[in-house]
Amino acid sequence: MGRDAEARLLRRAVRSVAVQTAFAVAFVVIIVALGVVLVFDRQQSVEISGIVRRAAATAEDVADPPDGVWLVLVSDSGRTTSAGIPSAAADSAVLVSAPPGEVSFTAGGQEWTAWVDQRPASRFVAIYDPSRHEAEEHRLVMSTTVAGIVGVVLAGVIGLGVGRRAVRPLGRAMGLQRRFVADASHELRTPLAVLHTRAQLLRRQVGRDDPTSAELDQLVADTKVLGEVVADLLLSAQLEHADVVGEDVDLSALGAAVVRSLKGYAAQSGVTLTVTTEGRAHHDAALDAGSSSAGDLDGQDDGRWSVIGAPTALRRALLALIDNAVAHSRPGETVSVEITRAGDEVRVAVIDTGDGLDPADAARLTERFARGATGRPGGRRFGLGLALVDEVVGAHHGHLEIDGAPGVGSTFIVVLPAGGPPGVDGG
Repeated sequence: MGRDAEARLLRRAVRSVAVQTAFAVAFVVIIVALGVVLVFDRQQSVEISGIVRRAAATAEDVADPPDGVWLVLVSDSGRTTSAGIPSAAADSAVLVSAPPGEVSFTAGGQEWTAWVDQRPASRFVAIYDPSRHEAEEHRLVMSTTVAGIVGVVLAGVIGLGVGRRAVRPLGRAMGLQRRFVADASHELRTPLAVLHTRAQLLRRQVGRDDPTSAELDQLVADTKVLGEVVADLLLSAQLEHADVVGEDVDLSALGAAVVRSLKGYAAQSGVTLTVTTEGRAHHDAALDAGSSSAGDLDGQDDGRWSVIGAPTALRRALLALIDNAVAHSRPGETVSVEITRAGDEVRVAVIDTGDGLDPADAARLTERFARGATGRPGGRRFGLGLALVDEVVGAHHGHLEIDGAPGVGSTFIVVLPAGGPPGVDGG
């Protein structure tokens, strides 16, 4: 991750804090608003009940009802109503049949609250005008909504300020980590290279019949492994904290060069290494002579295998895949490296017929120090290598495809965007 990517990450973190704060406040506002409306409705219901009860109990005629109330006088001679009462409410049969006391009924698609006061020869019914309650409730909801929106906006602004203060230590920590990686890269590589060289010199000074010969061989191997592990860790850290500086890389040439460097190691394990570009073999004589490109080997180089990337990182990724394939192959088996061009992608497949792996574990295998399930005790180990390959490929805007089956081999395919001219799709 480069500086620009880190800056984007910090900005996203600030925005995330602001958005989460705004959402939290919005949630609280909604809960409070619902509570206020419920309390308001409950309070209004009690007040409306008291208003209609008093209006019905004190009514002497229907000519002058209290504000917001209509009166209906039901007697043997018929019904007499206050002016302006909706006909749906005035004509409802409930006014005649309802028992004394509070009554709620529906008429004309509207809910009505009324109070029936039964008298010897008649009954007065007080009906509340619901439009008053609806208007007050609308004003309450609107004021609560406006207050809530203002509160959410203010919460977002406050969240931005809090987010900036919260991620400031993270930015400083990233800067310190970036400087540590640079310092470690400078300070560790040289001492480890010197240590490995001294171990090799010491081994050359001791004959094969010396009792310490085997231990010195192991010391040389251990210092080499230590250097490779540190190189992997540093490369992984650099990929996380620096943008990949791109240049034109011929994957065909790179694949051939890596195979050439590992042929001796593979031969010691009894494993044969082969490399082909678009079905054309890179012959051993050409490899041994030092040729490293498909063009040199086949008489042409049209740049169709080129990608834009960091040669050292890509070489380390291919080296890790081929080394892993050789390590998990049996004597007499073959590890094949196939480079093809498919549309706008260059694909490098490393194929072995060794221990194999379960495709269901493919996603987990790119985790650091993952262990795959195979027929051998303990499973197939991938250590840091496959995780590093995945990071290198991801940093180059590509992806890693994994396939295989336990006991029958595995296939790892590095897929990268092509940087050269388009050619015939690879088969």
